[in-house]
Amino acid sequence: MTKELNENYQQTEETPYEDQDVAVVEKKESMQVGPREMLRYMAEAFSESSERAVKALNAKSKFDNVAIFVDYDNIYWTLTNYQHHPDHEDPQKNLFLRLWELYGRDNIRVFKAYADYEQVKNDLTRLQHKRIQVRHVYANGKTENKRKNSSDIELCIDAIETTYKDPNITCFVFVTADSDMIPIMSRLMYKGKRVELFYIDSSAPKHTDITNFCHKAYNLMDFLNVEIKSISYEKYIGSGILAVQRWHEKHVNRPNVFLGKLFMKNSFISDLQLTPQHASRLVDLFIGEKLVIERHRNDKSEYVLNVEDPRVQAALALETPEAAVTTNKFS
Repeated sequence: MTKELNENYQQTEETPYEDQDVAVVEKKESMQVGPREMLRYMAEAFSESSERAVKALNAKSKFDNVAIFVDYDNIYWTLTNYQHHPDHEDPQKNLFLRLWELYGRDNIRVFKAYADYEQVKNDLTRLQHKRIQVRHVYANGKTENKRKNSSDIELCIDAIETTYKDPNITCFVFVTADSDMIPIMSRLMYKGKRVELFYIDSSAPKHTDITNFCHKAYNLMDFLNVEIKSISYEKYIGSGILAVQRWHEKHVNRPNVFLGKLFMKNSFISDLQLTPQHASRLVDLFIGEKLVIERHRNDKSEYVLNVEDPRVQAALALETPEAAVTTNKFS
């Protein structure tokens, strides 16, 4: 009896293992792949990895040789409206240091900044220490637009020449908010070059989207961490009235000098320490609210204070100009 029980026990114990071995063998047989399928799998895997490697290599090579062209006239005067100097003391707000950091010192082959440096307040030695190739563009005209256009022309010519003199340049970087750069950027894209743009959104052309003519665009306000300060123009009315009064007193013996919008704007910039943009808006406020009125003298028109306005009377009644100047604070 014991012998039969042992045999039955052994048979019961062996059966599951036998079934398991059969299952394993069947599974192994089902996993076997023929030589042709194995070659196909290997070819597909190699093709995918090669494609990824080539894409990564091409993406990297696009930034191996970079040329940067800065329309410094354009950028300088635009950032001045926000009281931000492009060559800022803070490295995180400095245009040139940020560009060196982004593209890498070993990759940048050309780094040029174009401006009429007699008009732009900048230490050229500081720029040269940053390895910036300074291009002084002399402008015959004194207006900002003429200076800007001169820089545009020189910049475009140099960019085109670079494609022939140094065909290894693969990435062209333009720092500007001017629509005049669109033709050169479009031409470079057709030539297979990578084009990147740094611009100021508020100053960009309204008739076309300049970012459509580059592979990647950066807003300089974000890139340079520019702080946008709001201003209460009402706080500048008193000191602005006194600035107009001082201008007339200064030129009282010059009958051929007249206070127009430009002179008024420049007075607000120098006397009130306003940016050009803020000074222009204050001029518009003075004219719109009739703090100044237009009069004709010697067949010319000029602006004079409207002495019938209570605000003008109150400002002129102040004992010292400093009483009004102290109100000039950003809100």
